[in-house]
Amino acid sequence: MIYFIVTTSLYINSLIRKNQYIRGITTLKKSIKDSNIKNYKIIIIENNGLEKSFLDEFGEDVFYTNNNFLKTNNKGYKELQDVRDTIDKFGIKDNDFIVKMTGRYFLKEKSEFIDVLKNIHNTKYDCIIKYGSYINPVNYKTNDCITGLIGMSCYYVKKIVKPTPTECVEWKWAICTQSIPYPNIYLVNQLGINICPSSNTYFEV
Repeated sequence: MIYFIVTTSLYINSLIRKNQYIRGITTLKKSIKDSNIKNYKIIIIENNGLEKSFLDEFGEDVFYTNNNFLKTNNKGYKELQDVRDTIDKFGIKDNDFIVKMTGRYFLKEKSEFIDVLKNIHNTKYDCIIKYGSYINPVNYKTNDCITGLIGMSCYYVKKIVKPTPTECVEWKWAICTQSIPYPNIYLVNQLGINICPSSNTYFEV
């Protein structure tokens, strides 16, 4: 099973963010359909303790957590806790494949990541990843990666160590891949997604 875990965090009366999530999730659903991906589930996470929102209108599972209120300013720590809680709540198994996607981002019509993912059950890959930072992406294994769109077998996701208050969660995802045999990692040239970290200005990676 492929689990698409889409992370969201709603701000009160933020129309910009709402529209970003609508675009990101709608584009993801279209990409899954167009790529004929089978045996999958989309799980949308919202971490502000809400009981319902417009996210329910997508017709997918929505998991509301309170993790945005954890006593840390490290957003990556909160997001990783959301992922861990999702694994527990939905009983995701070690051999299932998890795709973690930031809900504000939207896929390109042609995505190398999706091209690899649609055949993941027929490959040896335990990870689909773009190493380096979004500022300086690289085509080799290193201790940094882009987590706006990343895929990894649940067995390894569960091994990711939570970041300290001053650490980037991206480092922890990348470091975890050091335990994955190199032939089992697919290094994408480009993810094929538009991202807008810490802003509302999009660019492709």
